[in-house]
Amino acid sequence: MKNENITLPEGSTVYLNCSARGVPPPTISWSMSNGVQLRSSEFVSGLNLFVFNNGTLYIRGLSPANAGKYECTATNTLGISSRAVNLTVKRSIASARARITSSSPQKTDVIYGGKLQLDCVASGDPEPRVIWRTPSKKLVDAHYSYDPRIKVFANGSLSLHSVTEKDEGDYLCAAHNKMGDDYAPLKVSILTKPAKIEQKTQINQKVMYGGNLKVDCVASGLPNPKIQWALPDGTMVNSIMKSDSSSNSPSSRYVVFDNGTLFFNDVGMHEEGDYTCYAENQIGKDEMKVHVKVVADVPVIRNKSFEVIRVMYGDSASLKCSAKGEPNPDILWFSTTNRAIPSASEKYLIHNDGTLVIQKVQRFDGGNYTCLARNSAGQDHKVSRLEILVSPPAINGLRGFTNTLKISAMKNQRKLIRCDASGMPVPHVLWVFPENVILPAPYYGSRMTVHRNGTLDIHSLRVTDTAKLTCIARNEGGEARLLVQLDVTDVIEKPKLKSPKTESLSITVGRTMMLNCSVEGTPAPQLTWILPSGSPLMSGSQFNKFFHRSDGILVITNPAVSEAGTYRCLGRNAGGLAERTVVLTPGRKPEINNRYNSPVSVVNGENLQLHCLSTSDPVRLTWTLPSGVVLNRPQRAGRYAVLPNGTLSIQQASLYDRGSYTCRAANEYGSSLLTIPVTIIAYSPRISSGPPPTTYARRGVAVQLNCVATGIPKAEVAWETPDRTRLIVSTQPRLFGNKYIHPLGFLIIQNPMPKDTGFYRCTARNVIGVDSKGTYLHVY
Repeated sequence: MKNENITLPEGSTVYLNCSARGVPPPTISWSMSNGVQLRSSEFVSGLNLFVFNNGTLYIRGLSPANAGKYECTATNTLGISSRAVNLTVKRSIASARARITSSSPQKTDVIYGGKLQLDCVASGDPEPRVIWRTPSKKLVDAHYSYDPRIKVFANGSLSLHSVTEKDEGDYLCAAHNKMGDDYAPLKVSILTKPAKIEQKTQINQKVMYGGNLKVDCVASGLPNPKIQWALPDGTMVNSIMKSDSSSNSPSSRYVVFDNGTLFFNDVGMHEEGDYTCYAENQIGKDEMKVHVKVVADVPVIRNKSFEVIRVMYGDSASLKCSAKGEPNPDILWFSTTNRAIPSASEKYLIHNDGTLVIQKVQRFDGGNYTCLARNSAGQDHKVSRLEILVSPPAINGLRGFTNTLKISAMKNQRKLIRCDASGMPVPHVLWVFPENVILPAPYYGSRMTVHRNGTLDIHSLRVTDTAKLTCIARNEGGEARLLVQLDVTDVIEKPKLKSPKTESLSITVGRTMMLNCSVEGTPAPQLTWILPSGSPLMSGSQFNKFFHRSDGILVITNPAVSEAGTYRCLGRNAGGLAERTVVLTPGRKPEINNRYNSPVSVVNGENLQLHCLSTSDPVRLTWTLPSGVVLNRPQRAGRYAVLPNGTLSIQQASLYDRGSYTCRAANEYGSSLLTIPVTIIAYSPRISSGPPPTTYARRGVAVQLNCVATGIPKAEVAWETPDRTRLIVSTQPRLFGNKYIHPLGFLIIQNPMPKDTGFYRCTARNVIGVDSKGTYLHVY
């Protein structure tokens, strides 16, 4: 039959035959209405289906799921034949009640804190409702859960997150419909492990004072244990507290890392003691004690290197001495006489950081000061040297032991003689008169006054006041003197120049210049130089580069082009005025004497000197070689040398030295160039007298082969024999076997034999080129 309808009760066994014939033998397969293909010897476990080799379809334990249309198809290369069977399952009341078809194993283990998954798949008609009972005797299903960690899915599975020891026990899965109930009991065990600290062997630990304390505490357990440390004072710290950096408590300096390690830096003596690590979880607790010993070194002074502190006279000096140690070291200072310095006095002050302050230093305060840092562990010391800086006296801006000044004045006039003293400390000033009369500053007399600034003030001058006076300025740096020749007269002579009224000079940059101004008269004229800027410079005064000496000479130190201009010297007394003018003009750039009207030629190998002479002495002179190399004066580089007079010397000139040489002479006002072309005389070798192409020699009779060559540089001459031997011509005659080499290049073969037959070549060679000539020698 092509189509067949079969109705069977639920739970029965079914055999559906499908046999077919054909050539070639057909292949039989079964297909279900849902598209599932069944082949021979294939078993479908979910539907309990199996196809035998003869094509029979076997269904074991018929259930409603097996109902439907089954089609058997026979196929070979010639065609297809099919047969369909409609299978209806007649259900029984017993199979309609709720039944649990699959579930998790009866015993399940889960790790503390993990996830629990329990499966419970039920079937029935109508579809059953799955309800779970937990170990706490509470019920949950897909619609209700008393604990947010517990969830029941539509397929009946139960999921429980973050399990604890309270979740351990018996779970019951109940499947219920109106036809009946089914139950599946399941037991759940929570895997736990009490906290345990590993490697407790580290009982004692030494830490260097000022170093880092690091103590490990490795613990394990289920659930993961919490780590806490107890400090020696009983304070508890853990990893949560490490972020609280705002706290000022001692424990806030400790850090507990997530792995349980305790860390502390800059350890002091207060950190010594017993530290206890506690590891605890819900199952158990463990602890480990570590005794920390702080090892203290002797005090160490920071920046211990020898120091020299220089302080101006009268200022305060600070000598630093910072030390660390435990216990905290005491700082002591010892003076230059090795006496202990008090911590606080009118002269000295020692700060808490060890700095010694010396107030208002005097010259005797200079010397070596010793800082001593000590505690119970030992001591350390440091030496610092204090130098007191004093500025020796200067009178009217001039330093030196004695300066001389000539002053003329008229009778009955008032005269002020300056003696402005400067220095550190402030110098003491006094005036010394004839017969050792001394007037200190300040001094107030009836006719003579010495002001505080050292100026001597004489009223109503007398001719008898003519004398040699000395102003002396003294301080701890030394002494300076001003010798004054005071001439008082009642005769007046108009000033008269002893030097030319006008003069013109050229500035020599960098060299000190002296402008003369000699004026005579009675009384002696007062000389004043007027600078180009219009500023007056009195006798004995100094301003920047200018110094007006007491003899009237104006000294200009290290002049530059900017000092060019007109300088006026004024000589004035009661009789009138005399004036002298000196004009300083800028210098000129150097000019080079060109003594080379044509290129310079030199034979290859000879020495060469190129001169560069200028009209003035230039500040700088350089030579630039054809290669671009620049040589200064004086300088040597290989075969090249620039002599002190500016001449360029070249040793053993060669072809590579040809080209243009440039000399540059420069000063502050400009530069000049001299270019000298240089050619090197050289030509390639040429053999002027050589052997003929063929030479005949009689056996035993000497034969001479000529080879005379010319060339610059001198050519090297060599002979090549038939056996490839190379014979070089030298300044001395040479003998090689029966071959004699003459210094002029001749090759003489003595007692020639047939073996000497062959080609002989003469070669002349130098750096320019090569020339050669050969001859074939026949010996008969």
